[in-house]
Amino acid sequence: MSQVLYPVLRFDPDRDQLVVWVRWVSMESPPSPESPPRQGLRGELKLDGNTVFGPTILWRKDLATPVYVTANTLRTRAVVKAAARKGVLDIQLTIHGSIANAPYLALYHVRDYSGAAIDTQPIQGTPLLQVQPSTPGDQWHVAGQASLRVRVELEGESRSLPVFQ
Repeated sequence: MSQVLYPVLRFDPDRDQLVVWVRWVSMESPPSPESPPRQGLRGELKLDGNTVFGPTILWRKDLATPVYVTANTLRTRAVVKAAARKGVLDIQLTIHGSIANAPYLALYHVRDYSGAAIDTQPIQGTPLLQVQPSTPGDQWHVAGQASLRVRVELEGESRSLPVFQ
């Protein structure tokens, strides 16, 4: 009988964050972030079916450089702690819709993140998960989804119940 193995995500609730990277690659030359108007993408990050980022619209005009957005820290910690009790965590990164030629979303797991909640400073490393829809240049509405199941282990926090006196 074969055994299914999952990659391990070691998460320190006091130090770790999930950061969503959003990038827009313009297919026009020169780029036209205002024409047609209201171009953007709607992204979301779910952990075990619980939304921790989005669904939110990120406008193309605000994506001249890639943007890094932290997932909701308190919600992320709560969901990861609950998942650690059962041992696995399902991660889902979604572009629900985009009026775009080339939107990208990626997910980073970062310890001691020094960036702001919304930042443009690059994270050096490989994303945990990435969504890159592939559509022909004449298509305007794109969507995509990537999912990953990981074994989750908590680090850096007491695994015993606190004693109150």
